[in-house]
Amino acid sequence: MAFLINQTKKGTVKFLAFYDGDVFVGLTYTISFKDMTYLWYLAIQSDLRSKGYGSQIMRYLHELYPNNRIVLNLDVQDETAIDSEIRKKRKEFYIKKGYSSTGYLCTFHGNKLDVMSINGNVTFDEFSSIFKNYFGPIIYFFQKPKILRNT
Repeated sequence: MAFLINQTKKGTVKFLAFYDGDVFVGLTYTISFKDMTYLWYLAIQSDLRSKGYGSQIMRYLHELYPNNRIVLNLDVQDETAIDSEIRKKRKEFYIKKGYSSTGYLCTFHGNKLDVMSINGNVTFDEFSSIFKNYFGPIIYFFQKPKILRNT
């Protein structure tokens, strides 16, 4: 957690908390590089999901980064996964917001993820550059996600 917070000092990383009055609703963690913003986290309190907060936060992010391609990862669809319904709902949510698959999959810390974007696609090199810039060359060497073309 300290690493994530420390990275916000770069100015290209935003760790934002969202409230409805005094009630904590959720948070986002974004990384911007050139004309791309990577949405690393969007988390909504479990008891407040499906009440429009996620949509409001996504509108805010699109206003915050109006000229950027916004990129995110989702767990790949897997009917055998314990959380298959949640995965399906998340993907439907982002598709409704205008996101589409980039054609890339990535694996990061053992998780297989579908890469989606809005406001234009990203190339393999562009997607990699977000992480290279965020982690720096040494940490990137050890922490980089493996990016694959989705077949």
